[in-house]
Amino acid sequence: MPTQVAIVKKNYPRLKHSFQLLTVLVLVAAGVYCYFQYQKLAEAQTALADEQSRMSSMQASVDQYSRSFDDLKKAADADSAEITNKIQGVYPLEENYTALTRMLDVFFKDNDKPSNPIFAGSLSFSEPVVDANKDYAVLPFTMSIEGTRENFEKFLRYVEGSGELGGNVRLMDIKMISLNFPAEAAAAFTVSPEAGAAENLNVSVSMDAYFQKPSAFNRPAAAAQTAQAVQTAATLSSNT
Repeated sequence: MPTQVAIVKKNYPRLKHSFQLLTVLVLVAAGVYCYFQYQKLAEAQTALADEQSRMSSMQASVDQYSRSFDDLKKAADADSAEITNKIQGVYPLEENYTALTRMLDVFFKDNDKPSNPIFAGSLSFSEPVVDANKDYAVLPFTMSIEGTRENFEKFLRYVEGSGELGGNVRLMDIKMISLNFPAEAAAAFTVSPEAGAAENLNVSVSMDAYFQKPSAFNRPAAAAQTAQAVQTAATLSSNT
């Protein structure tokens, strides 16, 4: 007798439904995952854009500060050069006979008038004096001056105001004055201005002009040397 085999029929509609449901779930999960990943990507892009904006702002600030620093440095350098030039004008680095002679000549030419004369006669320089114990050097010189009392007093005020940075007059002082004129003129010179104008005076003066100590005697750093020059010039100016 032949053997009978029972064949179980599969439920294809049910399997198809299960597969469709699984596919939908996978697609939904993938969609949710992609949505959250897109959100993270969007947030990252926004953060990156914000960071780039901050970096651009910071770079602009750095550039602005850099330009401001450069402008301030240029202004400071210009001011420093101007001050250095002024200092060297009134307190030079060396004896500078020629500039001193020219400066005095300009004063006498500017103040010499037919009705109110003044002029310089002989001008003689001595050897410079450099004292290792002092912060400055001295150029002694003598000169003779002939002129009115008014102009001679103007010359005294000129020397008194020397050394001021704004005046561009080399730092000097007078050590001795010798009056070379007759006794009656001397009497006229010593009386009060109300007594009337005196005859022209003939005066010999011994003076010192100051300059910075040569580097062979003093070798400070450049900045310290400039500061010392300012302090010494101010001290000398206050003493003259």
